[in-house]
Amino acid sequence: MQLPLAVTLPDDETFASFVPGANDEVYTLLSCIAGHSPDWRGEPALALLDAASIPLINVTGPSGRGKSHLLYATCHQLAAREIPHAYVNFADVLGLSPKLLDALEQLPVICLDNLDAITGDAHWEEAVFDLINRVSETRIGLLIIAAQANPNAIEVELPDLRSRLSAGLTYAMASLTDEQRGEILTARAQQRGLVLSAQALHYLLNHSQRDLPSLMALLDRLDQRSLQEQKKISVALVKRELAEDPDASH
Repeated sequence: MQLPLAVTLPDDETFASFVPGANDEVYTLLSCIAGHSPDWRGEPALALLDAASIPLINVTGPSGRGKSHLLYATCHQLAAREIPHAYVNFADVLGLSPKLLDALEQLPVICLDNLDAITGDAHWEEAVFDLINRVSETRIGLLIIAAQANPNAIEVELPDLRSRLSAGLTYAMASLTDEQRGEILTARAQQRGLVLSAQALHYLLNHSQRDLPSLMALLDRLDQRSLQEQKKISVALVKRELAEDPDASH
């Protein structure tokens, strides 16, 4: 068992393309887990998990901080090593039965993304609560849960769920500096075979939305425009793209 749904994860969001910045600790922890599963409990680098009441890692922070990227990277690495795992994005499953989570505790690693999407839904909250309990009891698997709010502040209606989440490790994702955003954009451009000049990069970072999802979406559009016009990504090309999409600029 690898994925409970037909999910295609972004193939360019790996550990290699992630710029840790101030998030080095959670980056190192998850990359170590992905590199050593299913025997991750025996690794010295993972000793922090031994101190947690439940084998659970919360990755928290506002949208655009790289939470999903880390979950994707973990799954890519596990898939490359043929380690059974699951990835569930709660934003995509609200119309489905919570039974989707049944038996996942038998897997070495379970990644649950966008937990905020099911808060207030009693059935889904109960299903997540039950899964955490099963993981805690079986001690087979590890849960990695991404949410915008930390466990103490997340708006769930089931108090016991908040308590269970709090029993794991929690990492609040720090925002990136402009230099780190530039590193990410440059690396993504190179992956696509694009040349992003220093001047174009500087203009882009100073005249567009600064969160990573918006920057990645803008790079997608610049890639398409560059192909259509058969031109490199210059300041002039960036200006034209931003002029045609006012929502992308600030």
